[in-house]
Amino acid sequence: MSLNANPTPEPEHTPAQPPAPPQPAQTVPPAPPAPMEKPAPPQPAQGASAPAAPVTAQPAAETEPAAPEVAQAETEQEPVAEASVPSNKTEEEKTAQPKKPGIGARIKRFLQKAGRGIVLLFCACASGGLLYISFPQVSASGWAWLALFPFIWAVTKLRGFWSSFWYGFLTGLVFHAAALYWIYYTCVHGGGLAPSLAAAAWIGLAGLLSLQTAVFGGSCYYLKKTGLFFPLLAACGWVALEWLHQTVAFYGIGFPWFMLGGTQWNSLEPLQLASLTGVYGVSFVLVWCGTQLGWAFSGPSVKKVTGSILIAAAVFFSVYGFGNYRLEQLRQAERKPALLSIQAVLMQPNIDQYKKWDEAYEQEIRDTLSNLGHQVAPGSALLTVWPENATPGALADPVYGKLFEDLAHDTQTYQFVGSFLPEQENQYVGAYLVPPDSHAWQLYEKIKLVPFGEFVPLSGTLQRVFPHVEVLGELGSFTPGERYQNLLNINGVLLGSTICYEAIFPQIWLTQARSGAKLFVNITNDAWFFNTAAPHQHLAANVVRAVETGRPVLRAANTGISAWISPSGKIEKQTHLFTQQILTAQVPLSLKETATFYAQWGDWFAWLCAAVFFTILISVMVFAYE
Repeated sequence: MSLNANPTPEPEHTPAQPPAPPQPAQTVPPAPPAPMEKPAPPQPAQGASAPAAPVTAQPAAETEPAAPEVAQAETEQEPVAEASVPSNKTEEEKTAQPKKPGIGARIKRFLQKAGRGIVLLFCACASGGLLYISFPQVSASGWAWLALFPFIWAVTKLRGFWSSFWYGFLTGLVFHAAALYWIYYTCVHGGGLAPSLAAAAWIGLAGLLSLQTAVFGGSCYYLKKTGLFFPLLAACGWVALEWLHQTVAFYGIGFPWFMLGGTQWNSLEPLQLASLTGVYGVSFVLVWCGTQLGWAFSGPSVKKVTGSILIAAAVFFSVYGFGNYRLEQLRQAERKPALLSIQAVLMQPNIDQYKKWDEAYEQEIRDTLSNLGHQVAPGSALLTVWPENATPGALADPVYGKLFEDLAHDTQTYQFVGSFLPEQENQYVGAYLVPPDSHAWQLYEKIKLVPFGEFVPLSGTLQRVFPHVEVLGELGSFTPGERYQNLLNINGVLLGSTICYEAIFPQIWLTQARSGAKLFVNITNDAWFFNTAAPHQHLAANVVRAVETGRPVLRAANTGISAWISPSGKIEKQTHLFTQQILTAQVPLSLKETATFYAQWGDWFAWLCAAVFFTILISVMVFAYE
């Protein structure tokens, strides 16, 4: 007899469903699906008890088919939920507009940028201005030690090669435009150019020369990465670029008129370093000290500032110590009676430049030259030096040739006279040495000609571009002389000869010094420059050459400045501009074959600086790009 009168039918067996896959942990869980209602389990008959197993298994069996659907729904939502989270964030970031800065913030930002630009511009003008006043005519040589301080400080604040490059160009342009102002004045009043063309020549030349400081500024961007070695390498770089410009100008074309070491022409102690290294060594110590200070104050480190100041001070006092030592040696030598000396007379006729081209003044000029020459008492001197182009015509003209032959005979002195040297095919700028007897004249032909004055580079091209422009009158058709020429001989004393522009090229002076020159003569006609800074800058180059070679220099200029310069660089006597004067000099001569270390070994120091600079610069550039 069955205990359950109405037994519950057995549910059909369904295969076991696979368990739902485990849900991965989610940072942001998706919204749970709506809960599903479970079917109510069947109720057993009253008074009967159902077996435990079927009762417990029955709800599970009935809900199992729905489980895969729920799991599947959650599984399908998971990728959507995971992808939607970053997508929603990105959309929010895209749609969220940053708040525009207020007017106060924008003004502050503008003032910060403007203030930075003003500071950088001030530093460029400060360094350019200090360089300008260090050179003649102002000749405040002490400021040259600090001239690069503002520039280097500013370069350490710049980022990128081109920023430093153009900043160097700007600084150089400020300096060269100020120092070469006489180019404009000379072109307008001496060359007859229109003001617009004169301004183009002035600014164009200043811009070309500023490329040297631009390259220096660009190289500083890499060299400052070397840290403590930066000031030393910067000094090597400056010297290397000066030497490179000088070399290119000597063998090709250039205008190395401004050598930083030349600022010390009136400061004898530091200038003595040129006897060892040439002008390059003086430039080196000036750049080293200025860079050391500029780099020191680029950071807030007290230790860095203190150490740099001590290094700069040590360099400064060492240079002055060596200078004092050498000057004392020279003074002791001067106190002794000279075994060899020469009595010379320097003539400054002060003839108006434009009277020379007017035949109406030809007789007046001949009378002036004759009167000045006969003021030298017979036998009172051995050598009379006349300026470049002293006569309106060439000395080959019998009129002028006889004039100076008579002066040589009447005063019993050698006449050193600048003149054109016409030949069959070529025309030279040169000088004759007319002896007091009937011996043959000796001749020197100018080696380095003045660009756009005595020769015109690319003359054919320029003539096609500017067919109606004359360059400094009718000049520009001369031929340069040979580099190696026989020295002029005055009773056994060998004479080194240079003319005008050749004063800025140490290569010519070194060649003649090694050939045995005991004395140098430089003749010039600076009347072209009028009363500007150019005659003073030109004189300063002769002072530097005297120290480099260790030989005295006699300089005769048509309108000044004529001077007698001792081997120490001291100007023993000099004339004033645009005055007619006669200057006498009793010049002691050295018997040494080569008087200085530099005269013997040449540009050894410049070569060393160039090797160090280019080696380190290329290495730093390679590492920076890698």
